[in-house]
Amino acid sequence: MVKKRSFGFLVMIMSIFLLLLAACGDDGGNESSGGNDAEAKEDVELRVVTTMAGTDPAGEVFETLLEEFKKENPHVSIVNESQSADAGTIRTKINTDFTSNNEPDLMFYFNTVDAEGIIDAGKVVNLEEAEGVDLSGYGEMLEQQRYEDGNLYAAPQTGFYEGLFVNKKLFEEHGVDLPTTWEKYEEAIKQFSETDIIPVAASTEDSYYVVEHYALAAGGAENYNATLADKNAAWAEGLDNIGKHAEMGAFPEDAGTIDLAMASNLFHQEQAAMLYEGSWAWGSIPEEVAEHVEVLPMPIYAEGGSTGDVVGGASQGWFISTKAYEDENKKDAVVKLFNFLTSEENILRIAEATGQVPAKGSLSDLPENIAVGHKMVDEAGSVLTPINDRILPEAFTLIRTSVPQIVSGDKTGKDVLEEATALE
Repeated sequence: MVKKRSFGFLVMIMSIFLLLLAACGDDGGNESSGGNDAEAKEDVELRVVTTMAGTDPAGEVFETLLEEFKKENPHVSIVNESQSADAGTIRTKINTDFTSNNEPDLMFYFNTVDAEGIIDAGKVVNLEEAEGVDLSGYGEMLEQQRYEDGNLYAAPQTGFYEGLFVNKKLFEEHGVDLPTTWEKYEEAIKQFSETDIIPVAASTEDSYYVVEHYALAAGGAENYNATLADKNAAWAEGLDNIGKHAEMGAFPEDAGTIDLAMASNLFHQEQAAMLYEGSWAWGSIPEEVAEHVEVLPMPIYAEGGSTGDVVGGASQGWFISTKAYEDENKKDAVVKLFNFLTSEENILRIAEATGQVPAKGSLSDLPENIAVGHKMVDEAGSVLTPINDRILPEAFTLIRTSVPQIVSGDKTGKDVLEEATALE
């Protein structure tokens, strides 16, 4: 009995010792784990600026992606300061932020003349040298983003095209030929102007795409690619043609006071037969209207020009600010968010919402009308960079905001181009 009690007592002592040892080990482990956990999950706030806002159909998808990322990374909070690309608000936002040392941590912005200043100042990182950045899965569209110094500072999301969107149903109902030539385009303006249908839904001030396409029609690809310093006569002729067509009744009566979104609404409501827009426009056209819509290349009448050349490319990309990348508290989080947003899965989700050409992967089962737009790009003789992306932004703003004065007869296209050239 004594031996039995002694053995039982010994077992009890050993059990207590083991429990204490385990508890000490757990405490140590918990301290270590808790310390690493706290370090890995230190609260981080990231500021993001994109053009996926306003009427951009990608806006809702982008918001969803941000919520998904935050759910997977609860220690990261994201301030979304996205701005509409219309009327240049995004450019004002980015310029103000960078000049005031308040740059966003991650931004989806124009990788064009707009970004030259921040790139040259070292404000954004070279993505090919940035630790942890994943650029796998990209094709030729990534190379289009390469800067003149040979480095990559931006990663594309989707490619785009611009063109003349036409409501085929309205053309058929009114017995009007589709505007596949300049002559047919002018005839369509004339015929629709005699009905209750507006020929072209456009703002003559918020006129990015109208200016670009009229310049292309007048000069063809070669003249379109000229610079402001050339004081391009074809660009001036294109601007004067806008005034000529306004006199023919091509545009809404209040075209000088409405913006692009309001003009587009007229097309969405089938009150207008044509609209100059980009491939992103598909996401905002009501489904019941979109099935009657087709996008056509701008008819070019210039001698030596070729109808079929298209304005497009991949002029926007994701940038990581140097300030965020060099901040040890933000570096991992901003790289992780960059990789999340530029993954093939998420690029495709945004492309599905906008109808644009994805920079990774490909869309399947495209509606016929959207597939036509993709085919238009595939068959294009040239894909031309928008004028807006090649010249000083202030100069292009002056050009487009001067269109109402051309329409009123107060200025000519030549006058406007000379004023714009003086800014450069």
